[in-house]
Amino acid sequence: MPEKDPAHPWAAELTAADLERLGARPLRPADPIAIGPYRLLARLGGGGMGRLFLGRRTDLEAGGDPGYRADALVAVKVIRPEYAEDPRFRRRFEREVDAVGRVHGRYTAALLGSGFDDAEHLWLATAYVPGPSLGDAVDRHGPLPAPVVRRLAAEVGAALATIAATGIVHRDLKPSNVLLGPDGVRVIDFGVAHTAGASLLTTTGQQVGTPAFMSPEQAEGRDVTTASDVFSLGSLLVHAATALPPFGEGSTSEVVHRVVHAPPSAAALTLLTRADPALADLVRRCLDKDPAARPTPQDVADTARRHPPADQWPHPLATEITARANWSGRATSRSPLDRSTVARRGPAPPPPAQSPPRRRRVPLPVLTAAVTVAAAATAALLLVLPGTRPSSAAPVASRAHPATSAPSDPAPAAPSPRTTVVLVPTGPAANPGAPAQPQPADAPPAPTSPPRHHHRHRRPRNPRPAPPPSQPRPNCPYYSGTALTRYGDQGDRVREAQCLLAAHGYPLGPSGIDGQFGTDTRAAVRAFQRDHHLQVDGQVGVKTWPALRG
Repeated sequence: MPEKDPAHPWAAELTAADLERLGARPLRPADPIAIGPYRLLARLGGGGMGRLFLGRRTDLEAGGDPGYRADALVAVKVIRPEYAEDPRFRRRFEREVDAVGRVHGRYTAALLGSGFDDAEHLWLATAYVPGPSLGDAVDRHGPLPAPVVRRLAAEVGAALATIAATGIVHRDLKPSNVLLGPDGVRVIDFGVAHTAGASLLTTTGQQVGTPAFMSPEQAEGRDVTTASDVFSLGSLLVHAATALPPFGEGSTSEVVHRVVHAPPSAAALTLLTRADPALADLVRRCLDKDPAARPTPQDVADTARRHPPADQWPHPLATEITARANWSGRATSRSPLDRSTVARRGPAPPPPAQSPPRRRRVPLPVLTAAVTVAAAATAALLLVLPGTRPSSAAPVASRAHPATSAPSDPAPAAPSPRTTVVLVPTGPAANPGAPAQPQPADAPPAPTSPPRHHHRHRRPRNPRPAPPPSQPRPNCPYYSGTALTRYGDQGDRVREAQCLLAAHGYPLGPSGIDGQFGTDTRAAVRAFQRDHHLQVDGQVGVKTWPALRG
């Protein structure tokens, strides 16, 4: 079992093997512990709108059998605070969620609920789909066979037809928004993406979406219809069949320019034509620059079914999906006191102040002897001033009186002839009547107070050790540069990237840190880039290296 996290008690229901099997990652300290009626167990990912969490229903704790299966899991999206704090955004969000709730299709993820809680979390929950995204599947297993791509065309086309029937345009159809379940695909994140897009368009005048899968009209900021989603579907099918970007690689501006003005990648279309000429012709029609010339989503679905599509996913992919679908876990039972305690999410309260101990009367002869010893010690110290101190006393003085603003390695300086030595305790002064003040683990070091003055004698405060950093930098010794590192590379640069990814909790597959930049490493890089709002290209360059080391 994983180490128990007091801030996320229900996360202990998942082992490290469970997380890998379910395609999830551990929660982070700042993540909420519950949203609406759902306990949060892990992270599923993130994007421009917010974070996606894996959760389960709270009513599982009340039943007699604490066991539950994958169909009891939910995907909870928590909207970013900068959106959630805007009342206009929340109103648009509610309208979009109402529209999404009217979509009931076989190939769309069912909406389970939404809300805005007391902690100002704006959220919506959908059924968890026990399978990877199309993007992850291609990253791990490579291009899909033509019959499987036909299945994608038929099922995603049917999903878009269902979505369009309620008046919704997806606007962000891409491989990460198509999940591969045991009984077919599930299209997610439709409708609500328009809410985020409307907010960003209002505040920045920029378009929202994923450049490689945008339509020309969307890239130019024009009004979009369902035909825009069909163009995105064509790009998605190219990527599924070839594992290549539909409009080539390059900067965002270069890709957008090609989307608007250039044909799709000739290399990708050549590969698709060799595999299935009829499917390639359908994709070309979807990628027509004129929205009116594109087929409807239902036309795409019907055309794809003219040749029998695959009824099963490829073997390695099917094994992964079956393993997720057959997963089971056990709910953690907690008392109401435990739940109220962990829900606070704050640091533990300070312990109650203890009554000061009764003073013991010191016999007069003992007190007199102590005063005599102290006076003798003071006189002995004053004998060394204003001359040079003995070398053996220097380390003691430096420990008792550190310079609060001196550099870490100051140059030695001659003692001032006016320096007056004052005896001070080497430990912090005790105050038995005051309660302890705990410092949170991730708090910055407290600023050092200026020294106090007592009758011309400077008495610096005794230092408190700085708390350790909350997130230490990963210690990976293989490489320290920022050279571009990508699929097919090998050596220390790859080992460094793999080590940093592993330190951030991203799985590298069975080979681990082996110095080979393969599909597992590329998938981990892309997941890291998505979570950190970087360009998702699966390559470690001048922007991804600093983020990994941060």
